[in-house]
Amino acid sequence: MIRIMKASAGSGKTFNLAKTYIRLLLTDEERYSYRHILAVTFTNKATDEMKSRILKELHLLATSPKDSPYYEDLVPVFDSEDGLRRRAETVLCDILHDYGAFAVSTIDRFFQQTLKAFSREIGQFATYQVELDRESLVSESVDRVLDSLSEDNKDLLEWLTQSVMDDLEKGKRYNLENNLKTVAMTLKSDEHRAAVEEYGIDEEKEYSKENLARMKKALSGVMTSFVKEVREAAKAFVSAAGEEGLANEDFSRKCFNSLYVCAASDSKDEPAYPSATIFRNCEDFSKWFRKADLNRFAPVEGRLMPLLQRYCGIFTEKYKIYTTASKISLILNELGIAGDLNREFRALMKEKNVLSLDDSNVILRNIIDGTDAPFIYEKLGVRFEHFLLDEFQDTSRIQWDNFRPLIENSVSQGKENLLVGDVKQSIYRWRGSDWRMMAREVQGEFTQCDVETLDSNYRSLRNIVEFNNGFFEYASSVLDAMSGNESDFKVHDIYSDAGQLAKSKSASDGSVDVVFCDMEDEMQEILDAVNKVHEAGARYGEITVLVRSNRHGSDVAMFLMDKGISVISDDSLHLKSSAVARQVVSLLSSVGNEDDTIGSFLAGELDINVAELSCLSLSDLCEQLLRILKDRDPELFESETQYVQALMDFVQDYVAVNGNAIDGFLKAWQEADPKISSPSDPESVRVMTIHKSKGLEFQHVIFPFAEEIGLFRSEKHWTRPSVEGTELEGIADGVYNVSLRKPANEESLFREGSQREMQFQLVDNINTFYVALTRPVKGLTVIASNPPEKIADAIVPVASEVVESVSPVASTGSATEKTNSARQVAELVEATAPCDFTDFSQILYAYLYGYGEALGYVKKEAEDKTVFSKGDIFNYGSLERKADTVSELTPGYPSYPLNPTAEDEDSDVRERGRLKFSADSIDFFCDETRNDARLNGTVLHGILSEVTTLSDLPGAVRHAFESGEIDAEQEENYLNILTQRIYAHPEWFPADGSEVLNETGLIDTDGETYRPDRVLVKDGKVTVIDYKFGEKDRRYHRQVARYADIYRRMGYSEITPIIWYVLTDEVE
Repeated sequence: MIRIMKASAGSGKTFNLAKTYIRLLLTDEERYSYRHILAVTFTNKATDEMKSRILKELHLLATSPKDSPYYEDLVPVFDSEDGLRRRAETVLCDILHDYGAFAVSTIDRFFQQTLKAFSREIGQFATYQVELDRESLVSESVDRVLDSLSEDNKDLLEWLTQSVMDDLEKGKRYNLENNLKTVAMTLKSDEHRAAVEEYGIDEEKEYSKENLARMKKALSGVMTSFVKEVREAAKAFVSAAGEEGLANEDFSRKCFNSLYVCAASDSKDEPAYPSATIFRNCEDFSKWFRKADLNRFAPVEGRLMPLLQRYCGIFTEKYKIYTTASKISLILNELGIAGDLNREFRALMKEKNVLSLDDSNVILRNIIDGTDAPFIYEKLGVRFEHFLLDEFQDTSRIQWDNFRPLIENSVSQGKENLLVGDVKQSIYRWRGSDWRMMAREVQGEFTQCDVETLDSNYRSLRNIVEFNNGFFEYASSVLDAMSGNESDFKVHDIYSDAGQLAKSKSASDGSVDVVFCDMEDEMQEILDAVNKVHEAGARYGEITVLVRSNRHGSDVAMFLMDKGISVISDDSLHLKSSAVARQVVSLLSSVGNEDDTIGSFLAGELDINVAELSCLSLSDLCEQLLRILKDRDPELFESETQYVQALMDFVQDYVAVNGNAIDGFLKAWQEADPKISSPSDPESVRVMTIHKSKGLEFQHVIFPFAEEIGLFRSEKHWTRPSVEGTELEGIADGVYNVSLRKPANEESLFREGSQREMQFQLVDNINTFYVALTRPVKGLTVIASNPPEKIADAIVPVASEVVESVSPVASTGSATEKTNSARQVAELVEATAPCDFTDFSQILYAYLYGYGEALGYVKKEAEDKTVFSKGDIFNYGSLERKADTVSELTPGYPSYPLNPTAEDEDSDVRERGRLKFSADSIDFFCDETRNDARLNGTVLHGILSEVTTLSDLPGAVRHAFESGEIDAEQEENYLNILTQRIYAHPEWFPADGSEVLNETGLIDTDGETYRPDRVLVKDGKVTVIDYKFGEKDRRYHRQVARYADIYRRMGYSEITPIIWYVLTDEVE
């Protein structure tokens, strides 16, 4: 059986997914059932959260079952509460001692493990690596294509030469390398791959230069024939009119002027499409002449009318074919590189023994297509009976094709499977996801299918839930009305389950504020909203600003920091926005380049002798430049500490791979767009893109620039023209990258494909709006620019009518009645004031103007600004917050600035900035026979440094894997070993972690800093633990004794120093 769980935002999806996993785990008669249940998520973070939740709930069921939220559902299955507790205890112990078999994984990792089992079949070494940076592979492939240009490769050389000449003739600027890389990235995009897969295109054949040359000739013939036929028809009309004594001026308002222009032209350019007047004249002769002349020229109707109809008929029948041929001709030159690119791309991956992550799913599908599940399990060495797939709306068709045989096998054996997701949160279609599978297709594939809809919202307070209920009911209905009957699906059907019941347990109803203002005032509105919430007692860390793009995120972050508000961001702080970083790069560019006037000027201003510094390594040179810049402007340097650290990380990463060449570094800097990822901070506003926010929640959300989420994106799209039955059939049978901009494809054979893409874009964009508006817990602030006057003028006149029609329901009705009424309002607004909406903020404006006051929103209007508000800002001051752990445990610890001032420094800055050997560095200095074990010990030491509680361990091991310190096999081994060791010493790893100090520095009276691995402070007692992974050494005792002595001098009397040899689990 397959259960499909439709889980709207805040409905407890993760809770229910974990409950299903635990139920299957505990109720299975087999002891090691966790080995046969696969739970799949989409991100490493989601995987870690799922594992932690499962372990936490199993621990609760094993120790205090009645405290578990799953107790009522599980206890009836067992004889007693004690039976449930014993089973949970057994399962938890088994998982912790067999952690590698605990199958909760990302979808990509599961597929990579599966593909590894088929490495021989795909012709790869089993040690191949997965390349995530597709752009670098594509860029290197293009470089290799260009390097191959020679007399031995005449076809490519001639093709590129002709491409350049064609573009120059059209007046285009041409940069061969940049243009090729842009085209190559498009050809290697997920969208192109999906289009090729959908239509079964043979890329090698379709993009061969022979086929493209044939196409170019055939398309040219089609276009030439059309232009010739149109001109001949125009000349025939003009000639016949002249023979009848008529000139262009004799016709009413020169209505046939375009025919006379066409007839007189010898150009091969596209002839003007007939105006609506000319098409009307094909049916109504009375419009040809002024009324006074109509009778005089009536006899010419019989001769001229058929000629005009023939002229217009050519456009009616063949213009779409002509424009399609023209569009394809413009991009044929771009496709000529495809074959060479694919060849070099495959060769490059073979040489590097890597597989592109995008390619691996396709390869795996080709391998297991038609293969039965037992064979796949035989290769994997494991058998899964239950599958739990999270975020199913983001699954691609290829991924589903790979899962289907396994799930079909499970269903055939009567096993339970769960697909969890929400079509309304499908925002990754550009990555290949297809929400239609969850919406309807899976139900058609499996007869045993049970659909469950979670209709309660446990996240957001009531005002936020009801705002979203009403608006998305309204918006989906308006979009359907705008689309008419051309759509294959209804947006309102997708949002049929959007209405939710607010279940949050809070005395407050929450707040919703929607601000419409001039675009240039939006930044100030963001600042005002942040200050308003902060003044209500919220920490800055409880405020999140969601933006559509990294560009807006960077602008917001810089604006708030300029106003003195600390900001953290995962992807919005660009290193290139740093003044210090830019100055360093400018100075570097002046080394050996006298023509660099900016860098040379800056070097002169700072009195830097660049020639003397050029002998330094790149890292040392950057350090020296930073030191000089700090001395010149210490305040600027202090304010940009994050950027300075990120710049040096960027330098070190470059040097590690490419060496010390400054020219190469400057090129890498120009091509890269490094960003700063900041750690969480309770006193910093978080700035995040909407796509990164999916699955998360925030206390108060500020959503500015709402107008940036348009209904459509006027960009290019890979699609196939509808050439069946036309003269282009057999010529233009591939997929082509054409613009979606209206009316570009209204009169071409691409119209059908473009129309379908625009329908999907509607869903993409309303879903993005939905994700943004459903993140908040206590408050929501939306900021958008004022709509165009035509929108405002169309909506305002019907406002009173709308309010009168719905106000009785809005003020007294239930949430369901209000939602139903919102749909009526949508139909009313669309019928009485049809608007050509271009973005969702305009629909929001229409909704609030037409319906807001009826729902209790207070409208405040000022010059160029309108605000709709409902509910008061949550009183954050009433919250009982947990005090900072560090301040409780280390009341007497002194603090030191990250960037010491001159008064703080007792030695040269250069030396203070250097790394210092730790006591554990002895592990590196050993004979070769023991070196590997010592190095592994260093990695294990690093992993444990990130572990406060047992639940932190999976994430710490995963971090070591992602940073390249360990491979996939070591990841599982290390996780098993450390889980067993930690489980054996629960007193050192308390569940809440509140007593633990990990890698916390101790500064002795002589200024030396010591850093014990782990310290537990509880009830005045101190336990100091130092991890060791090599052989026993008496020096370790002196080391830990020093730590204990420092704590003794700090006033602690009961101190227990421990040396823990982790691998052997020996304690001294």
